[in-house]
Amino acid sequence: MPEALPSRRCPRVLGYALNAFPAETLDELWACLQTDVLQLKNAVFPHEPFPIELRFSARIVKDLQTPGAVDRLRDFLRVHQLDLVTVNGFVMPHFHGQPVKERVYLPAWHESDERENFTNNCLDLLAALVAGGSVSVPFGALKPVAMGAVAPGILRSAEHAQRTGCILALEPEPGLCVETTDEVIEFFQRFVPDRLRPHVGVNFDLAHQLVEFEDVVHSVKRIQQAGIQIAKIHVSNAAEMPALQPFYTDSIYLHQTCGADAAGHRAWFSLDWPATPPPAGLSKFRTHYHLPVYPTELPSTLAEVERFLTSPTGLPASVPFIIETYTWPQQLRGRERLVENIARELTWVRERISLSHQVRGL
Repeated sequence: MPEALPSRRCPRVLGYALNAFPAETLDELWACLQTDVLQLKNAVFPHEPFPIELRFSARIVKDLQTPGAVDRLRDFLRVHQLDLVTVNGFVMPHFHGQPVKERVYLPAWHESDERENFTNNCLDLLAALVAGGSVSVPFGALKPVAMGAVAPGILRSAEHAQRTGCILALEPEPGLCVETTDEVIEFFQRFVPDRLRPHVGVNFDLAHQLVEFEDVVHSVKRIQQAGIQIAKIHVSNAAEMPALQPFYTDSIYLHQTCGADAAGHRAWFSLDWPATPPPAGLSKFRTHYHLPVYPTELPSTLAEVERFLTSPTGLPASVPFIIETYTWPQQLRGRERLVENIARELTWVRERISLSHQVRGL
């Protein structure tokens, strides 16, 4: 267990996504909360609440519907100052230990009402645990599914979010029918009425948009200028390399990979690690694999992440910044040093945010 660090309040809500801890059932979630998470709180947030994101699987949602389960969880979070600010409702099946790949998006919004029902259950559970907060979900389904096909189910869940007082946080990701900032704005302009805007927004994941070779500072400003709220920021770091080379190719997760042309614009895409070489003339590549959010020898987009953390974006301080490095169990002896690694990420990110606000006199 790392030694407790001095308390330094961050000028915005900064927390961690607990999907880094393998927990597929409520019993496994309890084991994680009572050990690793409390160690992490004592290490980084010893004298203040620790903002967290819980991941709800279909099994955990079912387990939480047993009598007394929600009350017990709510009491534990309150007693131990674990501030539940958001829920990850992205992945319904297992997320660790077995190949996930494209199954991460299933069931899809347009194929049945199963995704909608699961999302609504997550919203209900979040509302029973805390007042407000957001539930993040896939922004659509894999292309070539069109926006119009997924819009009805998303909007019905947005209506449900309005009834619960929570926010439905739609998460763009490379390969989905809503993956770029242009497509986010298009979807909201075409499908989301003004009356639902307070209860449906975007979970902006830095790694996802960096893989697209977007300027993430500019993207966040554009989304806000379009009248779309950003419910939370996933602070994450993607892989970057001048030429494709084997990179955790045995991962259980997809390796969405984009190549940029000489001007730095996305010019090529592969949904997973490419089976054949990419075309010639590409200047660099980025891969959707969440690397540590602090300096390592691994080639990554960390410089872009740091630029985002230290730049004025216009985001209210209440918008939570949630670090999401769910790949820890696969890399850098991550599982055996999980608390230590996560504490280091939180400290590094907090220092960048705090330094930025000191420089700007905020």
